[in-house]
Amino acid sequence: MTNPIYTPIVKSKAGEAKALIRLDRLTRAAIVPFFDVLALKSGTANGSDVHEHLEKQAINIAAAWNGRGPCYVDLFDISPSARGFDGVHPATIVHEKIAFDRIEAIPVVGTERDVAYKLAIRRVIDEGASALAVRLGDEDIQLPSTLAHNVAKVVSEVGAASLPLHIFLDFRSISNLPSDILQMRVLRALAELRKLKPARIVLASSAIVSDMSGFKRNSVNKVPRRDFMNWRTIAAAQPDVHFADYGVIHPEYLDIDPKVIRPAAKIRYACDDKWLVVKGIKWVRDTSQHRKLSCMLFAESDFRGADCWGAERIVSAAGGGHAYRRLEDWVTIDLNAHISHTVKQITKIQTLQRA
Repeated sequence: MTNPIYTPIVKSKAGEAKALIRLDRLTRAAIVPFFDVLALKSGTANGSDVHEHLEKQAINIAAAWNGRGPCYVDLFDISPSARGFDGVHPATIVHEKIAFDRIEAIPVVGTERDVAYKLAIRRVIDEGASALAVRLGDEDIQLPSTLAHNVAKVVSEVGAASLPLHIFLDFRSISNLPSDILQMRVLRALAELRKLKPARIVLASSAIVSDMSGFKRNSVNKVPRRDFMNWRTIAAAQPDVHFADYGVIHPEYLDIDPKVIRPAAKIRYACDDKWLVVKGIKWVRDTSQHRKLSCMLFAESDFRGADCWGAERIVSAAGGGHAYRRLEDWVTIDLNAHISHTVKQITKIQTLQRA
């Protein structure tokens, strides 16, 4: 593996896949994306429905990252009881499909995954995985004295003792977690985890808001990027800790029908220490309103101009050119701009550190 500096954690949806496809060459070379396979809709029956859903997610992953290097693939959001044709485990379905498409996928496990999941990942490793990733949640991280033992145990259970180990300290949403507490937990955990000599340590979290109902219609709002600022503080003293976030999508995202839930149109734009969230009205009332929202963002002093594919689409919409109208397209635009800017931020920080 090259020396990646950033891991965006994204859902295995078409909009997210397109955001990655549209990244420029240098940005792609600086990341190793982490695909969270999209959860099954409530009531999905085992068998053909599960199989079809999972193969669709694998196709999206392959489209996003085929020939672009390694990526992480996790089924954290898939129900442990889900099974495809003939009782096949979801992890087997996804990994077999992406392996067929020649995707270099690094399987992901956690300390609390069930036996069936671990057995499925063991088979993936037997087929020739290049590394193993262990995803630790906040509940794991709060008990640092047991961390090394628990991680070593799961590595042994999936037969990956000889593989490079990548460890994710994943706090998911940190909306209710003070920064000083997060930083203290990370530093305590690092002392134990380094005993395992991991090839990569990644701090993952998200500060994006889950509910934008508190923002006024047709307004520009500022949301602090506490996830990035926490990492920057930690990495100043622990430079081997890499950064991961959930982009512009909240970790607890649900796949909803916009015609049923009726979300507001929005643009989420990453700045150095905050997001600018431009909120409109309900999308179904005006599917063309992103042109107006783009004009509002374009007028902000923090808008950097057409510095990547996503930003070019915003400039186009604001200037009277082509404007995408689907919500999925604006996920693509927002995420592409977010990843592009984050890579530039981290590259600049590392350049200053080496100077």
